[in-house]
Order: sequence, then C-alpha cells, then structure tokens
Amino acid sequence: MALKLKVPSMVCEGCAEKVTGAIKTVDSDAKVDIDLESKTVTLDSAASESSFKQAITAVGFEVKQD
Repeated sequence: MALKLKVPSMVCEGCAEKVTGAIKTVDSDAKVDIDLESKTVTLDSAASESSFKQAITAVGFEVKQD
C-alpha cells in the first residue's frame, strides 16, 4: 500500500533520518522515500497509516495527510 504523508516540520537530513527510523520501527521492510523540499514522506508498506503517524509523532514531528 502506497501512502503519502506531509511532515511540515521536517527540514533537514537529520529530521529525515529520525522519520525514517520511526517508520522502520513499525515495518522494517517498508520502502521509504523522503522529499525534504516538499516535506513529504512516501512509503510502501502493509502496515496501517495510523501506526506510521503515531510512530512519527512519537519522535517529535507533526503529520498531516498529503
């Protein structure tokens, strides 16, 4: 399942690494693509959208549906 999330406070590579790490705690096999310019995260996983939102929020980032 492809999912696209907006993470407005993600501004640097360090932020992208934290978000990727949070996603990988939910699904270590998830395919993750982060675009810092548009502040979007596109991921492909069978896990639920809410589980990814919770994990990203837990590491300090607000998540919006893109």
